Amino acid sequence: MRAVQLPISNPPLKGFLRWAYTLSITSIHEETIPWYFSNFIQLSCKKTFLEDGRQFYFDFFRGKPNELNFNNPFLLTCSVNYTILEFLPLDAWPQFFADQIRSGYYCVVFLDESRLSPAAAYQKEPFPHHLFLYGFDLDQAIFDASMFDHTGVYRNLQIPFTEFQDAVHSMRHLLKEGVKADHHTYFYKYEPHSPYPFDRTAAVDQLRDYLNGETHLNRINYNPDEEQAFGLKVYDYLQMYFDAVESNDSRLGDRSDVRHLHVLWEHKKMMSERIDYLVAEGIIPYDEELADGYRDITKRAMKLRDQYIRHEIRADKDVFERLRLRFDQFRKEEPVLLQKLIALLEGST
Repeated sequence: MRAVQLPISNPPLKGFLRWAYTLSITSIHEETIPWYFSNFIQLSCKKTFLEDGRQFYFDFFRGKPNELNFNNPFLLTCSVNYTILEFLPLDAWPQFFADQIRSGYYCVVFLDESRLSPAAAYQKEPFPHHLFLYGFDLDQAIFDASMFDHTGVYRNLQIPFTEFQDAVHSMRHLLKEGVKADHHTYFYKYEPHSPYPFDRTAAVDQLRDYLNGETHLNRINYNPDEEQAFGLKVYDYLQMYFDAVESNDSRLGDRSDVRHLHVLWEHKKMMSERIDYLVAEGIIPYDEELADGYRDITKRAMKLRDQYIRHEIRADKDVFERLRLRFDQFRKEEPVLLQKLIALLEGST
């Protein structure tokens, strides 16, 4: 076969590539949906971003390791580093990855994205990043890929073999010079899991962790990071971050990042969709206050994100007061709704 495309879906979460890449593989399969709605409840963020001057980090949390690293039960995962791939001549890389795709493996390749023309970092400073490959065409000499493009939109596009090789060559140089660390290249094959019904216990545990601002996920292997905040406590640090942006605090590792508000919206959207799923599946009875409450929070979170995007185009200082207002509202409203959801889940066993 001179051209192959493995099946993918439009991923339900796109805030960070670890979710977009893996969920674009699994979400197309109906049998993964109960697992999906049993998870993606917890949030975490970095607490010490002002003290150490590092970038503020805010995302879904599913324990450690992260989703690229053997954390999805429906994906058979292999990973290699550049040391293992050192034997592979640069001109053999396109064929090697085409062969893996032909064998049913989706490829997530660690390379220098500044050499890829659709990327925001194109022809700028080196930008080590993971690129998702799900297809190829040998006659056109292109890979079918998914990535965040120069506008920050996650989309499917085509990467010429020549750009791919240039990005790999640059990454090899960065590693050899010790400028960057190797974050590995991953290969994923979808493998149907044994039946995975919705897990009430796992969901309730995560909901309680979220309410209590803590985590118990995978503690058998990892202690919680003291520099991370969890659950409802993330609102304190989101507020701290945007206060620092407003005051142009010199300690900030990044000046302004709308992704934090996008992830916040995705979390509320996910919670609202989970409630709809639980009702549709007969797992909990319909509760108007719960369903409408999270729909309303979701709408306000989306509006907040969109207002901030407009602020970045045309400055609107009032947006920071709206951020404070919304964070306070969500912090007060969510516990009431989540306690109700927990009661419904525990009462439905």
